[in-house]
Amino acid sequence: MLLFISMSLLISSYMPFPTIAWCADMLKASVIFLDNQEPYRKMTFRNKYEIATANGRLKLSIPLLNGRNQRVSMSEVQIFNEENWQQQHYKSIKNAYNRSPFFEYYELELQRLFTIKYDRLIDFNKASIDFVMQSLRIKKEIQQLGDNTIEVNKEAIDWRVEQQRDFAQKPYYQLFENKNGFLPNLSSLDLIFNEGNLAVDFL
Repeated sequence: MLLFISMSLLISSYMPFPTIAWCADMLKASVIFLDNQEPYRKMTFRNKYEIATANGRLKLSIPLLNGRNQRVSMSEVQIFNEENWQQQHYKSIKNAYNRSPFFEYYELELQRLFTIKYDRLIDFNKASIDFVMQSLRIKKEIQQLGDNTIEVNKEAIDWRVEQQRDFAQKPYYQLFENKNGFLPNLSSLDLIFNEGNLAVDFL
């Protein structure tokens, strides 16, 4: 089946706790497509996300079975759960945002997310996307693509290949801004924990 993606739709690869730029594009989309069959690409944010700490940006990486040199589709990438990465990530996030204005309102759901064991990377990433959209109170149709052949309109936003595209970030309150300056386009967690219900206004 050949699937055409118009300019009104957003193609997105899976990424954990998507960036603020991803969320800004998501608001414009009528449908979000998650491509199960795209090849895993190292040196991208398919298993990484960044938060703000007292010492600046901190990149959190989900460990993968067979390491980062995957030669398989996203649907086949397995998480290396021998490492206690979920507890480490949750601890890092809590340490960074425990004193942010709205962390306590999302803490229980976030903690629950990090207690569920996920074997596939796409399953954790999808769960993190659901958490972000629920926290932002945004409802969008999400379709997971399987074996479809995709032809992307040249005006569509394709996050499978545009992971580092330019984004004009509207500044918002950040906990450590006095020390680090404003840090743009972090994980959407940063915006949610610092701005709560007002987060959508900054997208």
